[in-house]
Amino acid sequence: MQPARSGDSGICLSDDEQAQLKSLIEQCQQLGLTERPDAPAKGDCDYGLNDEITLLRFLQGRSFDVPGTIRQLQAARAMRKSVNVVAAYDTISVDSFEKTRYIYPHWTGRRDKAGYPVCIFDLDRLDQAALKQYGKAAESGVNLDSLVFHDYLTRFVLPLCSVARDRPHPESTVTSAVYLVDISKVALMHGWTLRNYAQGISTLLATCYPEVIHQIYALNVSPLFRKIWGILSKWCDPRTAAKLIMVPAAEVDSTLQSFIDIDSIPAQFGGKLNFKHGMPVNLDEGLAKAVNWNVATPGTVPPGPLKWSIDEDGKMVVMATGVVKDQQRQEVIATTA
Repeated sequence: MQPARSGDSGICLSDDEQAQLKSLIEQCQQLGLTERPDAPAKGDCDYGLNDEITLLRFLQGRSFDVPGTIRQLQAARAMRKSVNVVAAYDTISVDSFEKTRYIYPHWTGRRDKAGYPVCIFDLDRLDQAALKQYGKAAESGVNLDSLVFHDYLTRFVLPLCSVARDRPHPESTVTSAVYLVDISKVALMHGWTLRNYAQGISTLLATCYPEVIHQIYALNVSPLFRKIWGILSKWCDPRTAAKLIMVPAAEVDSTLQSFIDIDSIPAQFGGKLNFKHGMPVNLDEGLAKAVNWNVATPGTVPPGPLKWSIDEDGKMVVMATGVVKDQQRQEVIATTA
């Protein structure tokens, strides 16, 4: 089984929405927006770059306004091209990539009951050192590290979750993720120092990764955080902010267990998964069986950026890329059946 290709979105749309998507694709083809961007490596799939699923996410983010979607696609393409993100995905140091895991929400390797990947973030990790690292990466105006790290979600994670058949609707395509954010240790002053980070991430998501967030659960919410959110929300994209659900400590267990199996809920939130912010991916059983993995330890994936590609035999494969000890990786770590 393979991830959905262009022309096979697997997403239910109304007749009008289908017509708008068709119009968008035709206009993007005329404008060159569906051409392979930034000379990707041979065989690279266009997942998360300019495939139909990506175009649809942009269209949904613009409420099916085709002219507005085209303008946003052009803005996103210009931002990405200014730092050559596609090439950077292959040439970034694996160590550098892994260090950014502490700065952004990242995938646990698990999914919720509907098949959405579950990402975790502990705001307490954003101490002065982490914020300084983020600020340094953003000095040029376009945060390359952030773009590369978020491409991991759209180029590897979402297509992988779409492959898995153990979902209520396996014919559909997984296009977004669920975020669990622990805000239990956030203080008012900390909230103020986060404003630049909140604005930067929100702008990046709204511009280059619209609709990748299915829902955000702010966990262990206190009355103080509601005040902090009143500050932070001013710098957030309204569509992103509207997806935030605040969950007080007393309701965390029941809320999460209503849509995530307890084995896939991190222990800090009352589940049985030994996983904390910053830890490497820990695949659930369904994903461990979804493709044929070539890894030393079952249920794990190599560190660093991963992507989907097509090998010389036309088979879909997962490649480990990035640079290790000055050597660029191009290793096949999984193949489809």
